[in-house]
Amino acid sequence: MVVTWVKKLLSGVALGCAATAVLASAASADPSFSYYDTAITQVYGSQYPLTGKLDLELFPDGTLRGHYHTTYYKLYVPVAGGRDGNYIWFDIGPSSIDLGLGTGPQGKLHVVATMDGDGGFRGQVYPETAAVLSGLAMQYQFTTPSPLSENSNDQYVFAARPSHAEQAPTP
Repeated sequence: MVVTWVKKLLSGVALGCAATAVLASAASADPSFSYYDTAITQVYGSQYPLTGKLDLELFPDGTLRGHYHTTYYKLYVPVAGGRDGNYIWFDIGPSSIDLGLGTGPQGKLHVVATMDGDGGFRGQVYPETAAVLSGLAMQYQFTTPSPLSENSNDQYVFAARPSHAEQAPTP
């Protein structure tokens, strides 16, 4: 009789611990939300940077998703990528509008950056046109700009600072 009572007590404690562990792991799987004010500039600065807003949802496994929109177009453009420690990378687009930097409609921006201590990040942005993404550049043998052509050496910096605004998650 005492053995049965002890078995029931131990199995009850084990069941309670297992339920707590499941709840704790489910709670840690919740994504964190971050909101940023962004600017895209040339490496040595720009008189008129391309500004916008970036809303990110970061999951514990390092994947991220969200939405981006420029200051001038309020169209929410999908964002998908990842984060590993201080490194973050993501694609903005494809978009039905030109996101700037000559990507054209259906182009996208690829961002590779390093996180700062204040929660922001800064890195390079690589414009990718629809022709490059679809393989048309290779199929029709489009020429790539030579190093001597105008704007061929343009490099762009993507900077994001936390906006500290509590916003509802975007659609």
